[in-house]
This record gives sequence, C-alpha cells and structure tokens, in this order.
Amino acid sequence: MPRYFIATLGCKLNQFDSAHAEGVLQGGDFSPTDDPAEADVILLNTCTVTKKADADGRRLARRLRRLNAKARIIATGCYAEREPEALEKLGVLDQVVGLKRREELPQLLLDGAACSTQTIDLFFGDRSRAFLRVQEGCDLKCSYCIIPSVRGASRSTPAEKVCSDLASLAGREVREVGLTGINTGAWGTDLEERLELADLLESILSQMDRGKLSLRIRLGSLEPRTVSARVLDLMAAHPEQIVPHIQIPLQSGSDKVLARMSRNYRTARYRELIERCADRVPDICLGADVITGFPGESSSDHERTLEVIDSLPLAYLHVFTFSPRPGTRAVDFDRPVPEREAGIRTKALRALSQRKGRAFRRKQLGTTRLGLGLHAKADCGSVRVLTDNYIEVLVPSAPQGEITRISLDRLEDEDLVPHPTPSLQSSPALDVSAGLGPSPHTPTLPSRPRLARTADGLAKTATKVSDGALVLRGTVAS
Repeated sequence: MPRYFIATLGCKLNQFDSAHAEGVLQGGDFSPTDDPAEADVILLNTCTVTKKADADGRRLARRLRRLNAKARIIATGCYAEREPEALEKLGVLDQVVGLKRREELPQLLLDGAACSTQTIDLFFGDRSRAFLRVQEGCDLKCSYCIIPSVRGASRSTPAEKVCSDLASLAGREVREVGLTGINTGAWGTDLEERLELADLLESILSQMDRGKLSLRIRLGSLEPRTVSARVLDLMAAHPEQIVPHIQIPLQSGSDKVLARMSRNYRTARYRELIERCADRVPDICLGADVITGFPGESSSDHERTLEVIDSLPLAYLHVFTFSPRPGTRAVDFDRPVPEREAGIRTKALRALSQRKGRAFRRKQLGTTRLGLGLHAKADCGSVRVLTDNYIEVLVPSAPQGEITRISLDRLEDEDLVPHPTPSLQSSPALDVSAGLGPSPHTPTLPSRPRLARTADGLAKTATKVSDGALVLRGTVAS
C-alpha cells in the first residue's frame, strides 16, 4: 500500500485543507507514515503570512527532498499561490499547486488513481476535536496583509452544509468543532440572503435542540466589528454548546498605528468590546493578535500598546513581528522600525502575554469547568483536558474523548508541558507564550496519532511553553 506524509505550515484553515487532502489520500488507499523518508507522496501546505513563513516553506521543501529523493512532492497553500516561481526554482518539487488550482489537487495526489469513497471524512488533531471551514477569503483591506489577494473575496459555506458537516463529525465521535475561516465573523455577508454569524449559530443551536448534534462549538478568531451583541447573547445563553472563548485581533494599542494599518476600529471601541465580552460571558477566555514593529510605530506607540493590553481582561496574546509583504501597501511605508528594536518589542509583549495567562489561570483555581478529555496523554501519564474556556489541564484520570466536569485544583511550575503531537505552526488562537490551550495539530486519522511537522523539526515530543510556566492540574469533579 502506498504511503503519504503531509507537512502543514500556517493557520487552522491550512490545517483544514490538509485534512481534506488526507481524506482524499485515505480514499485512494494510501496509508499515513510519520517518516517522510518512507512516503510515496508528500504534500507540503505552505503559508505566506510573513517572510519567515515563506522561508520556512522553502527550507522544509529542501529538507523533505533530502530525506526522500524518490517521493512525489507537491506544494500547495498560500505561498504556492502567491509566489509559485520561488518554489518551482528550488528544483525539489514535482508540482506547485496554488489555491486557484485546488480542485486539481486530488488527482495530482492520487496520480490519476480513483478515490475509493464518495465521502471524505476529516479528522484533526486529537480525533475528539476538529476544525470546520465555514468561510473563505477576506474583503478587508489591511495595509500589511497579503492574504486577501491570495485567498480571494469573502465566501460563506451555506448554513445547511455547515450543519450537515457538523452532524457527520459528531457521528465520528468528534466532541468539539472550531469554526474557522480567513475572516470567520464575515460569514453570511456574501450570501444572496444577507446573514451574519449569529444566524449560523442559531441554525446550529436549532439542530442541537432537536438532538441532531452532540458536540460543542468553539469560535476562535473574530474581527472586532463582527463580535455582535447577538453573538455574545448566544454564547451567554448556551455556554455548553458555544464555549466561552474568542480571539479578537487588536494589532496595536495606538490609534495612529491602527490608522496606518487601515484597521476599521480604534482602541476605545476595542476596549469597549473586550469589556462587554467579559461582562456578558462569565469566565470567557479572551485572546488578541498584536503586530510589533509596524512602520512608524514609535516607542510611545509601543508603550501605549503595552498599557492598553495590561488594562484589559485578556488571557493571552499571539504576537507577530511586522514582516513587509510584497504586494501590500505597507511594504512602501516610511519610518521602518529597526529589526533589533522590533524584536525587543516582541519579547516585551510575549512576556506580558505570559503574565496575563498566569493571572487568568490563577483566577480559575477552585472552579469547575466542562473539559474535553483529549486522546493524546501527557508524558507523565496524565490525561490532557481542554476546558470550555481554553485552559489545558493535566488530570490523573479522565474519560478520553468525552466532556466531563473538571475541578481546577492547583498550579505548578513547569518548564515543559508534555505534548505527544505538538506543532509550532502560526495559529492565531494558540500562542506558546500564553501557555493556554493545546498545541495546534496537523490532522490525524482515527486509527493512529500523527506527529506534527514543522520547518525546524519534522517531529517533536515536547512544546516549550515558557520559562517558569504555570501548569494547571485538576481532577474529575464528583
């Protein structure tokens, strides 16, 4: 039986695309391997959000070819769409398939062979958790972002299709699904009957009320203007179905910088939104994206960003150092921040993220949360449990693949949180500096766990959270 290996860089949407490719390969009677040297076909799913992501893609392509001289290696993803020539001239890839040619990928992967199944089942990460793409593309015009030109205009998956896919995942014993997209909160704005994200959530809740869905929904990252009162009301009214966790990009705490970024809000509005989320949804975990070193960002702008974040009830940050992307307006902006200074600012924000994460976890001590027992155990033998409000807890014994009530008992200092299948991908909702939530994963099959692939190590057995990170331990509540 031929074997395949999939290497994924980038966001949850890339993970979803890789899972779809994995389903295609399964249907073509390919079996997975954790060793790229053993693979007959290798898929490299690339990211282009920063110049480092581009470099990671090129480096990983070369490494995969060094490890396996005979395999068919196919590159896809955002970098393959934006700059296919850069990947082709490496001379190590058999095919470079951009996103606009995505429909060709199944036959290229199978080398013309037929897929033996009509239905492609998608499995992600821990098998009990999945991501489901409900939206693609973006209509925003942020001055620094290349992704809209790569992924195209905003497109929504109809609610009926979303509910059908959720039912299929629930039938496969998936207990938590993260709704994902490039701009997930824009769902419905492109449909013939103009709708909004709250309408999709109401459709999903209706299916749950009728007993057709038995899982919980995680919203992940939403743009500030898309976090409506209706969305918060639904989260507050149905905390067991729509978990209390949202990541809301800030990008900068300086209104001057936000204007240069072409962001469609200012800090006062962001503050109001975050405080409203915290007031409306009890114990919600709130995260934020931040960009450091944006052209024209002064020391006082940076200090203002630190002050704004420190004053808000945020639990973690996902910090990017600005990377000029050819084809964006920001690439030509004046007053660039020196690389060394940008790095110092990034470290300061990550340190703040760690402090915010510790404070959030301390606040949760003594509470009882609904937690999902993950299938991958920690190296110490404990069961890893993900709470509804996005805290990973180590529990001596808990039912894996099931949601149970977990008492959050104590915090311990640990430098390493063991994860059998981690990834260091650039996932906005999962920043290792925060110490919250599980490591993002490449897709997994129901039969065996898969090791994550990264540009600087194809398989790792532990994720560095931070020096002196506080790890939460708990027990199943009686």
